[in-house]
Amino acid sequence: RGDRWLVVGDGRLGQLVARVIAATGVDLLVLGRHERKLSLLSSLGIAVTDNQEIIESDQFDVAVECTGNSSGFEMARQSLRPGGTLVLKSTYAGDLHCDASALVVDEIQLVGSRCGPFRPALAALVEGSIDPRDLIDDELPLSEGIRALERAGQNGVMKVLLRPS
Repeated sequence: RGDRWLVVGDGRLGQLVARVIAATGVDLLVLGRHERKLSLLSSLGIAVTDNQEIIESDQFDVAVECTGNSSGFEMARQSLRPGGTLVLKSTYAGDLHCDASALVVDEIQLVGSRCGPFRPALAALVEGSIDPRDLIDDELPLSEGIRALERAGQNGVMKVLLRPS
């Protein structure tokens, strides 16, 4: 739905969400904080920015929140035009505090989206229209599973693959 879309967050989730949305051909912008992660998206022709000051109120029809924090939620909410749609992809570790009055006054539709349909996702991977291979930062054998988990937990690491030994 909508002509202008914003994805807030350039991490693992934001990367995948932005790639899928971009494949639909909508006018998309991704707001993130990390140069490397934003460059992964821009190399695919996706418009990106790290300047949240250029995100004005009432600018987008749909905003997808992928940060997992309340400041990302608020940025996504403020970016929407009245009657817009705010899609929550994040799961929050704690409570999310938001101005419910602003959602009501601006008639914002709030949509939770956990996974989605797997068949089209798998088909996109098979046909290559979505290619996540540039998100892989390391590959380790299954026998080094503990080391792989440690590597995956390091700041800035996107994905670590385990290969059967």
